[in-house]
Formats: sequence, structure tokens, C-alpha cells
Amino acid sequence: MGSGKRFPLKVRDFYKEIRQSLDLKSPSRQTPFSRTITVPSLKEVFLLIQIWGNKEIQALQVLPTKGRRAAFYQKTKPETVCIILSEGQSFLSEIEEEAKKKKIALFLSCHSRRKCRDVVKHFFASDMSDALTISGGLVKVFGMGILIRGDSGIGKSECVLELISRRHRFISDDVTQVTRTKEGKLIGKAPSLGRHFMEVRGLGIINIKEIFGARAVCAQAEIGLIVQLEKWKEGREYDRWGLKSWTDVQIIGRKIHQIIIPVAPGRNMATLVEVACKVHMLRERGYLAPRDLTKRLDRVLSDRS
Repeated sequence: MGSGKRFPLKVRDFYKEIRQSLDLKSPSRQTPFSRTITVPSLKEVFLLIQIWGNKEIQALQVLPTKGRRAAFYQKTKPETVCIILSEGQSFLSEIEEEAKKKKIALFLSCHSRRKCRDVVKHFFASDMSDALTISGGLVKVFGMGILIRGDSGIGKSECVLELISRRHRFISDDVTQVTRTKEGKLIGKAPSLGRHFMEVRGLGIINIKEIFGARAVCAQAEIGLIVQLEKWKEGREYDRWGLKSWTDVQIIGRKIHQIIIPVAPGRNMATLVEVACKVHMLRERGYLAPRDLTKRLDRVLSDRS
């Protein structure tokens, strides 16, 4: 998503720009990509682009075929151009048929409904303003602003607390205000009311400055990396080389690198965030460990041949 106004926007272009962020797939080869998304207000976004989850599919499953078709027509509007089905669900055949008739594009995502809504909302909000409030806590790690995101209860606050105890600096908890400067930098800070405060399950609201001291907090930082925490899923294959874990996320027209880190018992998330920060810094300098290892393997194989 580039800076500046982009509307009207083709569904095809919308799909291309958020596909990576949500791992979008299309259940049909004949996806109606040609429809146009007009300039929306944020209130209208989820009429144009609907986000469905388990609740919507379960409500349709109990209906007979005619009832499913009727429910689809009631739920969608003339201006609806696409539906994103979250949480790894699949569309019912009747829905695919009716969507084709109405020229509504259907997309599948394995991510939560909340994340899908956040990504879509941020996509449109980024072109309507030079400032944005987004979910996620901000910490300054090794001098770099790290935005830590994830579903509720995933362990973000505990990770941030551990980072603070290691002398990294706290900026915001759960909600971060982001502003784009004239130079294109994204500066994150806490809402004034919640500055220095953090909510921790079992402890309640705590004041980081009062507990750890003034050096533990920071007013703002340039966002350099997004760390997305996700629950470890048994049976899912994870990228072992580190080639697919890194993606780009658009915030106010600026691409920010994001790494997805699965959360599981026994994994020290603070250490992983620190290492992710170091890896990102090396990547920015052009060093990629998988590429380096591949070169070494190639040299060993060539010496043996």
C-alpha cells in the first residue's frame, strides 16, 4: 500500500496488498476481481468488505439450502465487494454459488476474525490520515521500537514485562498511537491517559515507571519491527529456515517488517523478541543467515565433487 489516495480501488489490487498479511486464498478460480471499492468512510468499510468467522458459518449450517441463500442475501449489501472468511473455515457451496451471482469475491484466511478486521481497518485508515491508533504494545529494544501484537491472552504483557526487566524501555501497552512524519518515519507512543500503565492478568493495573524507575520508560520510538505472537498449533509446519516467517505490514502507507513467532509452553518469548530484533538489524545490513549457510553447504559440496 503506497502513500497517497488510492481510491477507487479494484478488488484485485486490494487482494494483492493484504494477501500476505492474512495468508489469503481464494476458494474459486473465477474470483470476481474486477469490482471497484469506492472511497469509504471507516464506518462503511465492513459493509464493503465483510469479515465472517465461526459464528456466521455455524448460523448458516443449521439452515436448509433455501434458508442459506436467503440469509446470504440479507447479510450482504449491494455495495459488498468481498467476504473474508477467517479462522480457517470454509464457505458452504450455496454461499459460493450466490456470491458468484452477486459478483462478490470470497477469500479464506487462517487468522482470527479480530486480526482480519484489524488488517482491513488499518489498510483503509492508513490512507485517510497521517495518524492511527492500533492494537499492540510498543517496547524499545536495543534502541529500536518493537510493536508486539497478538490475540488477547497470548502473553504479550508477560513478554513486555520480561523485556523491561532486561533494561529495555516500555512505551505503551495494548494500544499504540502511531504518527507518520514528513520523512516517512512511523512514531509510536502511548495514549496520554494510559502512559506508563500496563494491565497484567492476576496483578491488575501497574505503573511501570513507579516499579522499575524512570529509565524503564520512554515517551516514544520509531517503529522498526512488528512481532506477531501466535498460539502454536499442533501439526502445523513452521518455517525452519526463516525464509517465510518475515512479511511486510502496511501502516499509514509505510511498509514495516513483521515476524510471526509461535507461542508455546517453555519458549522464552522475551529472548525470542530480542533475537528477532538482532536478526532484523542484520537483515537491514544485508546479512541473511539462511543464505550464508546455503553458501557454506554449496562450498562443501563443490569441494567433494
